[in-house]
Amino acid sequence: MSEIESVKHNVQQVRRFIDAWGAIDPDAAMACLSDNIEYINQPLPPVLGQKDVRQIVAGIMKLSKGVHWELRNCFGYGNTVVTERLDCWDFDGNGWGLKLPCIGMFDIDDDGKICGWRDYFDNQMWFENGGPTLHLD
Repeated sequence: MSEIESVKHNVQQVRRFIDAWGAIDPDAAMACLSDNIEYINQPLPPVLGQKDVRQIVAGIMKLSKGVHWELRNCFGYGNTVVTERLDCWDFDGNGWGLKLPCIGMFDIDDDGKICGWRDYFDNQMWFENGGPTLHLD
């Protein structure tokens, strides 16, 4: 596969992951991630592996009535895909109560799965607008 084809495939994988959030489908989201996924919401500590990342992803989705990650920019270089997003969340059924600017970095492994996922956003804004806890309890 050429470099251009590889980057295109990586961007498509990240878009599938984002689409799974919009569908509030934890199984589809987790299918995009490698078994050894490392998930980091800055500045929180990393969450490692499918089991623990699933706990967080499924937990957030369970508390969400609606999710829409609006892509402002999405591009790849090598095995990394960068997203600039406006993450819109409806936690109470009353519309987009939280519109959270976010930068996401995704690393793709040789099997085409997301093995690294780092999001950079204002944690205070997340929590002040109804965002659930983002760590394992």
